[in-house]
Amino acid sequence: MSVGKRLKEERKRLGLTQEEIAVQLDVSRYAQLNFEKDINLPGGAYLLAALGRGVDVMYVLTGQRAQLEATEAALVAAFRDASESARAEAMAALGVVPRQKPARAGIKVAFGNSEIGQVNTVGGDLHQDNSFSVGGKKKRS
Repeated sequence: MSVGKRLKEERKRLGLTQEEIAVQLDVSRYAQLNFEKDINLPGGAYLLAALGRGVDVMYVLTGQRAQLEATEAALVAAFRDASESARAEAMAALGVVPRQKPARAGIKVAFGNSEIGQVNTVGGDLHQDNSFSVGGKKKRS
């Protein structure tokens, strides 16, 4: 797509006629028409004025968007305000990074009123009273 076609697309995105944008950017309607038909290329003063009126000038010149749409801007703002764990989840949900395996919840081990540690991999039974038994009764022969 040419510069002129992208310029026309931006004008339409902003809901302006050729006459309206020409007046706002201080050129004649004929000059605007020539820009959009790729007869002439817009100069620096025109592009700076267009930027000030909301035209995505980077898109007009290169075909790549520089300005974010409203939903994209809201997403970026929320991402910047999010915690590290929320950012990691968002990145994983969007497929940017692989999902991290959640840490396994451990069982806190206490003796009397003192916590003495945490067990992450255990082969035992947790009882209703939060006591824990490892192994079982010894077999008697």
